[in-house]
Amino acid sequence: MARYRSIERPPAGRTVQIEVAGVRYEATYTVDGPIVTVDSLLLGHRSAALGDGSAEVVAKVLLLELVYSHERRSA
Repeated sequence: MARYRSIERPPAGRTVQIEVAGVRYEATYTVDGPIVTVDSLLLGHRSAALGDGSAEVVAKVLLLELVYSHERRSA
């Protein structure tokens, strides 16, 4: 995935999915420079540094964190 730092051309979102306890969750992630951001209408958004990992793997971890945060708030 290309990395963007330009305001004129915002980063394009890609879909990421995970399954937790038989429930599928889906969100969109973008990479802007060294930052990966995951956005979900239901769960919110979270960002992290890309580091040496794959953008998709980082996005899946962020989505998992959003799912766990949502479950804690709902409990």
